Amino acid sequence: MSNKILGSVVDFVAGVLPLDFQTARTGDLVSLRNASVCGILIVKGVGTDGDDQTFTLRQAAGVGGTPKDLAVITEYWEKEALTDLTGTGVWTRVTQTAAATIVPGDPSAQSAAMYYTEVEADQLDVDNGFDSIQMNNDGAGAAAQLGVVIYILGGLRHKATPANLPNAII
Repeated sequence: MSNKILGSVVDFVAGVLPLDFQTARTGDLVSLRNASVCGILIVKGVGTDGDDQTFTLRQAAGVGGTPKDLAVITEYWEKEALTDLTGTGVWTRVTQTAAATIVPGDPSAQSAAMYYTEVEADQLDVDNGFDSIQMNNDGAGAAAQLGVVIYILGGLRHKATPANLPNAII
């Protein structure tokens, strides 16, 4: 089997491993030096009504830099279902005034959900050396709500076999 996508089209990086979003999670910083765009996929399990999460996009100068909010999200896509997502095939587009946050509306907490947005490398504060991003959650709620954040790097500047891709988090 030959890889047609991984390494030649995209690279995947874990931002937040599968953990309880009831606790605020700080996503790993991922560099966009070798990519022109980063898709951010958030997947979360069913939670408790009222425990709605807020996700915040931040940028930093390098993967060791001090992050600051990046208010460029004008749309994101969502899939939500009250039990699981096996019967939910359609994405719903959500538009908003440019912000650093994704704040899903009700019934987001008690739903299984996927949220997706994209950030282009040139949307970062490149004049001040910002080239890395992260996605965090606020840890709202009192009950467990498992989730994960995956970064999907696209427009790779250095196409390679999966084993030879540049590491985007160091």
